[in-house]
Amino acid sequence: MVSKAAKEFEVHPYVQFMADRYNPYRRWIESEGIPIVSGSYVADVRTLELGDWQRKGGKGAYLSFSDQLVADGYVCEIPPGGSLKPGRQLYEEIVLIAAGRGATTIWYDGFPKRTFEWERGSLFAIPLNAWHQHFNASGSEPARYVALTSAPVAFELYRDPEFIFDTNYMFKDRFNPEEEDFFTKEGKYYTEYYGGILHSNFIADIRKINLVPRDKRGKGTRNMYIHMAGSAMLAHVSQFPVGRYKKAHRHGPGAHVCLLDSTGYTLMWNEGEPPKKYDWHEGSVISPPAGAWHQHYNTGKVPCKFVALHANTAVQREERGVEQIEFEDEDTAMRKMYEEECAKSGVKPDM
Repeated sequence: MVSKAAKEFEVHPYVQFMADRYNPYRRWIESEGIPIVSGSYVADVRTLELGDWQRKGGKGAYLSFSDQLVADGYVCEIPPGGSLKPGRQLYEEIVLIAAGRGATTIWYDGFPKRTFEWERGSLFAIPLNAWHQHFNASGSEPARYVALTSAPVAFELYRDPEFIFDTNYMFKDRFNPEEEDFFTKEGKYYTEYYGGILHSNFIADIRKINLVPRDKRGKGTRNMYIHMAGSAMLAHVSQFPVGRYKKAHRHGPGAHVCLLDSTGYTLMWNEGEPPKKYDWHEGSVISPPAGAWHQHYNTGKVPCKFVALHANTAVQREERGVEQIEFEDEDTAMRKMYEEECAKSGVKPDM
């Protein structure tokens, strides 16, 4: 029986060939003229340096994390009293408002426009290929949001920006343009599923949704998965108590963890390598590379809550569950580090 595996190559030859010959998504974002943030982490999207974004009519930066090529993020700022240009696209998008207040109008050609108001903590999805436009309601302060899209997949498939941004087709199974309360009706909870599922097309404040126990990830952990606007992409909210941390786990690509409350840190590592530490607070975004172990630690004096924006579960290779390391099997040095970090914050560990 083989006891040790070895890689034949680091990058599949055909993947390298396609990147050398086409690389459509990377070429597209480089042509946009805004900053491209790489790596796996942004300390605070609310203060991230942005550039003028001609296509959207605001300021922005791409979050092209971990070379995942299944979902990519971006940060966008709407000027005081201003609006972004209207647009549509043949890829999915989930939006989290990081700062400010405003409104979004969504429509299909030939049908009434639907408008809803948002503020810090609002979460919504842009229905596939629907026209949409974002407005800042403040005349003195900018508004910022962070979004995750499946644009890398669309560009890999079509390699044609004109087709992606200017195709006239209505996906009415996802967004019924005649449904007046599409974005205002109350969401529905499905708690018969482990971890819970909320089906809602607009969430006014993600911090206030109901959560259900998810103790298999750690004592006191609570959770809710979110399905919006018929999307294959998803989000989930996780909360864990003061003085505790979650079990280390790993999965496929595409998860972007957006911190909402408390302070703490995340450790990330690959097999056989020492972990790297990423400190976080409200506004931080962390995106674990595919297959990398990662573990979230709360050192703050309030429960930690985050919303993770995801590529679809098939891409993340989660159909048969997520691997995790039980507390009794973890490296004892990680527990010791946590106790030391809690002491710095005046928090008593409660593991």
